[in-house]
Amino acid sequence: MRQSVRFSTAPYQARWLDTVLAPVAYVSNLMMAVWLYPVWGTTRIRWGSDRAELIRLFKERTRPIICLAWHANELLTLCSFRRFPRDIMPLGIAHDGFSSRAVQQTVARYGCPVWVYRRRSPIPAKTQIIDLLKTERPVVGLFPDAGGPDGQIRPGMLEAARAAGALLVPMAWHARPMLVIGWRRHFYLPLPYSRITIYYGQPLDGSNATADDCRQALVNLEQRVRTAASLAD
Repeated sequence: MRQSVRFSTAPYQARWLDTVLAPVAYVSNLMMAVWLYPVWGTTRIRWGSDRAELIRLFKERTRPIICLAWHANELLTLCSFRRFPRDIMPLGIAHDGFSSRAVQQTVARYGCPVWVYRRRSPIPAKTQIIDLLKTERPVVGLFPDAGGPDGQIRPGMLEAARAAGALLVPMAWHARPMLVIGWRRHFYLPLPYSRITIYYGQPLDGSNATADDCRQALVNLEQRVRTAASLAD
């Protein structure tokens, strides 16, 4: 079911270029939605970890929850949560730049709510995200290597988690068949009739988790999900 795109209420400075690029962003979203349509309806999802336990964790949360995954898995993530209860669907965190606007409407159309922070604002993006986490205590999806993907944990994510006392849930995916695009920095795109395998790890306390803790948790999960996918084949 279609969800919405919300914007931070922080003051910001608009650019004339944003208006000029609006039609381009619309076309980009349309093309992505058309491409994703056959994938969305035909992928098969396999949870290697207990899906019911994750749903319970989301529903009974008393603090914000941040689902961590590498940025390369963005579209695999979208397909994986398609049958999750609507009230605990992870909230996608995005920025108001063109590269993000080019896919935001598609992500929302396919069921994932999106919250957008303002980059040209006197209030830092990190502060806007912390305010969201503290105010709503949501389940959010964050890619700690956003801007890559390069497999590096950005310090701003850890600072936001620490300030909001969030719980960090590492997640990893593997799809077959899938299309790998990019040369040095890869993105994984599921194809029609893909089989997507999903694992999540033991939650980390964002109040004291380090970049090494988060990175190692994600690396371990990637190894685990690839092994499981190979055995399934």
